[in-house]
Amino acid sequence: MQVLRDILYQLLPRPRPFGAPPQDGERVARRLLILSRNPNPSFSYYLDERAKTLDHIEVIMKGLDDPLDTVDSDGLFVIICRYIKRPQLRWLEERRDTLAGVAYFVDDDIPAVVTGNEAGWLYKFRLIKLAVRPLPRINRLLTHVWTSTDALANALAMKSHRIDILRPLPADAPDIAINSRNESVRPLKMVYHATGVHRREHEFLMPIIKAAMEKHGNLHFEVFAAGSLARRWSQQGIDPAKMTIIPPLPWPAYLAKTTHHQADIALAPLLSGKTNASRSDTKRIDISRLQAAAIFSQCPTFERCAVPGELHIGNTAEEWMAAIDLLVGDHARRLSARDATRCSIEKMRQHASPTFPGIRFEPLSGAD
Repeated sequence: MQVLRDILYQLLPRPRPFGAPPQDGERVARRLLILSRNPNPSFSYYLDERAKTLDHIEVIMKGLDDPLDTVDSDGLFVIICRYIKRPQLRWLEERRDTLAGVAYFVDDDIPAVVTGNEAGWLYKFRLIKLAVRPLPRINRLLTHVWTSTDALANALAMKSHRIDILRPLPADAPDIAINSRNESVRPLKMVYHATGVHRREHEFLMPIIKAAMEKHGNLHFEVFAAGSLARRWSQQGIDPAKMTIIPPLPWPAYLAKTTHHQADIALAPLLSGKTNASRSDTKRIDISRLQAAAIFSQCPTFERCAVPGELHIGNTAEEWMAAIDLLVGDHARRLSARDATRCSIEKMRQHASPTFPGIRFEPLSGAD
């Protein structure tokens, strides 16, 4: 079965900038259009802050179902964020000669997700419909391809085509206020926030969390899960009064929840595998917003912006139990781990260029 998965992985299309002009034929962009399944984390983590730096450039945001009839295509640079639907693709094809360029941004190894055994069939179908099937037509328009990590670029690249890295660019850390909570009058809150695509990580944590909840009477656990994963969590024998299972939330609701309802400990396991090898470390941003002390898997993804004071451990049950015990029992250690991840967000900002690679913008005449 794995051999078949590997064959299918190689056969699925990759983004290729077949529409790139010759080097001396670079076009100047006068306005920017971002096509995105808004709102979503990919836009928030990678595009939003960069778009805000374009003070004198008109920036147009459109969702996948929004018509483009009123958009002026002359000098327009287009960013396709992961997905596109046929009407918008047709609009781009009809106006390709007037466009300044088209970039495709992706922050997942989509062929690995589609051919892997973690994601559900409904999610795979959406990926095939919105990200895989349109790629041959998209490639004829593309002048740029951007990925979130070097590992993802290496997984998707061909020697003859350049892929630029668009690293995560979070909001400025000082904008996140530290919330002092009285821990003496409530249980500690430990969370694992991940979608069903992280099925293996859910399964890895289940016996660990069961043991931790039995050991620590002052601990409450919150997990995002739906369908079969939610049922499996509910069958772990954990006291229902000590565990909350929440269906995955739409992105705006998740942002609101994690901004206004903080946690004490946040778990960030990442097991080895083809899909996870290409992931970025955006989980840091969520954990910083939660103002939580993090436990990270020791892996290249989380090593990228690691800072002293964080907890990075191997993927064994013993190490995860020990790390949870440490944070539950040591208030000062929780605070130092929380503050360390907050510092890592600034390191993440320093590692990211605020510009969109390869685009030469020229403000519209009359711009101040």
